[in-house]
Amino acid sequence: MVKFFDMRFSSIFIVLFFFLFHYPQPLLSESGKIDSVYYEFNHVDSCYSFRGSFVIKAEFDCLISILYDFKHLKNIISSANSIILIQQGENWYDVGYTFKKFLFTNKSVYRKTLKLEEQKIVFKMISNWQNINLFPKVLSSSGYYRIKCESTGYRIEYFQECKIKSTFLKDIYINKAKKESTKFMLELKEYVERTCH
Repeated sequence: MVKFFDMRFSSIFIVLFFFLFHYPQPLLSESGKIDSVYYEFNHVDSCYSFRGSFVIKAEFDCLISILYDFKHLKNIISSANSIILIQQGENWYDVGYTFKKFLFTNKSVYRKTLKLEEQKIVFKMISNWQNINLFPKVLSSSGYYRIKCESTGYRIEYFQECKIKSTFLKDIYINKAKKESTKFMLELKEYVERTCH
């Protein structure tokens, strides 16, 4: 019985030791290019930001519709288990996202606002809830989509900055956020190319 307890304790200790000391530490700043998508990821302490962009030849009205209209959200945020429209007004609406992974559930509400004169859609987190506090909680999140006219077409720019509650899993969370952000940009590019042809 003592040996069984020792073995189990040792296994748990090894796993925790791996996560705390051997999991790759996120770089303070990283930039690159994947499939014509440019990205830049920065983080300091419990804050991180992501900026990504790509150029596409398409109609402006189609691009602004994809980036703002609620009907497109399920196609460009494929990792969400559910996306619901909560309320809407003139040039704004509140949207609720639910993300689930194994036993973990996260629910957040964002407000998206269309600023057509700036060719920009801004978003800001209104609320956030999760069922397991072991993982870092997002304290604030905001950003924008912007459409810029260039000689070869329109550049779609996405920016988001977040602040999370610091826990011992913070670095794992930030690494995951970086991967999910680049994946999102690649999926957005593919959907825009497919829809605005």
